Amino acid sequence: MGKRYHCDYCDKTFPDSASNRKKHLKGVFHTRMKLLHYDSFRDAETVFKVESTKKPCRRFQQAGGCDYGTTCKFSHLSPSELAELEARAEAEKRASKQIISAPLPADVTVQEWTRKRLKAQERLPEPFAYKFILAEGSAAVDKNACGSVRAPSLDDLLACRPNHWG
Repeated sequence: MGKRYHCDYCDKTFPDSASNRKKHLKGVFHTRMKLLHYDSFRDAETVFKVESTKKPCRRFQQAGGCDYGTTCKFSHLSPSELAELEARAEAEKRASKQIISAPLPADVTVQEWTRKRLKAQERLPEPFAYKFILAEGSAAVDKNACGSVRAPSLDDLLACRPNHWG
């Protein structure tokens, strides 16, 4: 069996050859699915600019649906939905301006910031609370024992990262 090409946009698989791939990539279905995928990442301001210039879709208003879906050249948003989209775009714009325009204190240096951060981390609870128990009990275990019997050292515990399940 030869190699097969899987298109993530279309969720289709076909025999991999240059001509098959070229036909698929230029196909209407692939183009539509790719556009739909990238449209999901557009911000509210871009969507509002595009949708506000479109005329309302009569078919969508009369029948409640449109055969063209997201590729329709007319807008499927009601005036209230358009106003809500505009408000969301304005809120995103204000939030981004607040993040950008937040003044940074001029007197803070990198060293001071690092010191403050390290002090904050020292106040956090110890992730390896059982290290003291292991340090006390490890004296009783023979130092010449094999690695699986010997208790891990403090350095071993600090080097490993616990798994988080769930």
